[in-house]
Amino acid sequence: MSPLGLRTIGPRMRFAINRQLPDRSVRRTIRGIDFVLPRRHGLPCFAAPGSQYAQNLVELARALGEHEGSVCLLDVGANIGDSTLIVLDQVRGTAVCVEPDPEWQHYLRINVGAMDNVAIEPAVLLAPETNEDAALAIVHETVGTSRVERGPSGPGPGLPTITTDALLDRYPQLSGVRLIKTDTDGYDVMLVPALAKTFLASRPVIFFEFDPRPTRLATPELDPNGIWDVLVGFGYEHAVVWDNNGRLIGPAPTSDLSRRSALLDGSEKERGYGFWDVAVAHTDDPVGRRVLETVAAG
Repeated sequence: MSPLGLRTIGPRMRFAINRQLPDRSVRRTIRGIDFVLPRRHGLPCFAAPGSQYAQNLVELARALGEHEGSVCLLDVGANIGDSTLIVLDQVRGTAVCVEPDPEWQHYLRINVGAMDNVAIEPAVLLAPETNEDAALAIVHETVGTSRVERGPSGPGPGLPTITTDALLDRYPQLSGVRLIKTDTDGYDVMLVPALAKTFLASRPVIFFEFDPRPTRLATPELDPNGIWDVLVGFGYEHAVVWDNNGRLIGPAPTSDLSRRSALLDGSEKERGYGFWDVAVAHTDDPVGRRVLETVAAG
């Protein structure tokens, strides 16, 4: 529910974004694309000329499009629609945007709602086996991001939810999804295995944020590193890793990422970045594997 990598920013940029100004809707042109967004939103800073913001996602989509002619994108945590618009500006295709935050839904509808090739699902995405009886609420951060928070168990008002299986039933175009991006501030470790299972027939490349810290807060019942064995079990044996600033760390077998991710529990200052962005491809998807090889080669 945030633009990619938005949670880790320097203090100077944070000061620039969090000006003590009344918030309101503004129009901005970012990478040649017109957006409507809140004035305090961090996207213009992160996608400024020369930044690597979302370039890894665009490179994945572009490489898939070159092989297959078009791309069906599932954008989970779509925020104001920036990932979808940046991808579809470069690659012919379709998208389904999942976003539970009513504030971002407002801007999402302005930015992509009139596009025939984009659908919007205004709900929290859950794994099919999730037994969610808690009221879910949105908590806003300060620079254009938000997170879902569990409230007390029991009946009560909360956000609408949809499972990955129900999402596929509702949007038949997702039977051919070839690229999934998920950025949900802590819920990705819960969602990625469900996405891999639900959409296994089309074997999409899955691009997600891996950060043990918010994962342990959002889903304390899950071991963050359990995701790697589950992905390998579904056939996702090939991975490429970037840091959250978009700098390539390199390719790796998915099975090796549990060992390598131990550094994310160490000092952020020492490693020089916050968390990982990871793309995985299925071993029976030759196009996806070639796409990972292409982006890893730079």
